[in-house]
Amino acid sequence: MTTSYELLGEEKIRAILQALYDQLFIDPMVGFLFEGKDKAHIVEQQVAFTCRFLGGPQRYTGKPLPEAHATLPLLPGHFDRRHHVLATLLEQHGVPDEARQAWLHIDESLRPSVLAAGDEARDKTRE
Repeated sequence: MTTSYELLGEEKIRAILQALYDQLFIDPMVGFLFEGKDKAHIVEQQVAFTCRFLGGPQRYTGKPLPEAHATLPLLPGHFDRRHHVLATLLEQHGVPDEARQAWLHIDESLRPSVLAAGDEARDKTRE
């Protein structure tokens, strides 16, 4: 069975993630979450993370998702916006349906981990 990583390759995954974060950094709904952040570092971490979950040999050595998002007051709408932009880019980049669905399914499965960190960050701002 061919993995999504084998269908796409690291170069295409990197191009999609670079386009994703280029858009997210200036997006009117979520751009503020990236103020002061190192886009190149985020893209590199995402390339390793994404390639790994799509079946590639890369190793993600970054922080666990809740810790990486611990300072961000994320709401479900923020997650939805990122997911929508990703879905649009996967289509624009001609990602085959099987790989696109796998990527989006895995991305959606990360929702609880990412948003749990957002709940904690919002709680800290209320204290």
